[in-house]
Amino acid sequence: MTTQTVPLKSRPLTAASLALAMSFLSLASHAQCSRSLHVPIMPSGLTVIAKDGEYRGIVPEFLAQVAEKTGCKFVYQLVPKSRQEALFEAGQADLLLTAVRTNKRDRSGDFVPLVQLRATLISIESGQAAISTSSELLTKSQLKVLVVRGFDYGATYQRVLQELQSQGRLVFEADATSVARIMKTSQHYATIMAPTIFSGLLQTEPKLSELIGKLRYEKLDDFPWSESGIYVSSKSLNDADRLLLKTHMEKLARGDLIWKAYQHYYSPELVRLGLRSRDSH
Repeated sequence: MTTQTVPLKSRPLTAASLALAMSFLSLASHAQCSRSLHVPIMPSGLTVIAKDGEYRGIVPEFLAQVAEKTGCKFVYQLVPKSRQEALFEAGQADLLLTAVRTNKRDRSGDFVPLVQLRATLISIESGQAAISTSSELLTKSQLKVLVVRGFDYGATYQRVLQELQSQGRLVFEADATSVARIMKTSQHYATIMAPTIFSGLLQTEPKLSELIGKLRYEKLDDFPWSESGIYVSSKSLNDADRLLLKTHMEKLARGDLIWKAYQHYYSPELVRLGLRSRDSH
């Protein structure tokens, strides 16, 4: 009598083994974070819009998709940008939003790029001579430069801030709204930031709308493009949560939904000046 051996890979699944396999698939597709996630946040143009305790805009909508895919819950807390940075470095925040990639931030988390951006010089239009490099900016002694504490656009930006500070021309503010309010008072103020932040602010803050059409946005040729996106903490999150978040964020960010969202929210002129898709070269 001969015995027929069925190869393991072709053995039929029993009802019990099929149910077990399906349960594993279900768990994998509905993986959840081990706890609610602490996310400090602040308004950032049309990228993050805060109103009546609710948050919308490009990044909150992106995170809503992440939450839908992972089952993770994001708990937002309105926090100034500089405080966000401190919380993230101390391992007391799980995500750092709308962040330009820097070596310092890389030490505290894993970076997921969403777009590339370039900071520009923004001033009140008054027929003044054009400024096209940071060196030219440093010679304009009559111009004071307002910046948001906690913003960081890389090494060139930091070098220019140090030079401006040594000249007594640098003014730090807590947020972009404060910067815009001061700029309303005098043409002798300018700022350096992503143009999307400032332009979006004018559209969401009625008291600042009078600045629309009165601004000059100038590209500084020596300011490079920088990656901007979301940091996932390597200090506050366990390995499983960090991997879950990063995997799903990367998958969503690689599609064209984020780039289309930026193109939808911002004018073509502004996009050409200060934004590129994350994989542009």
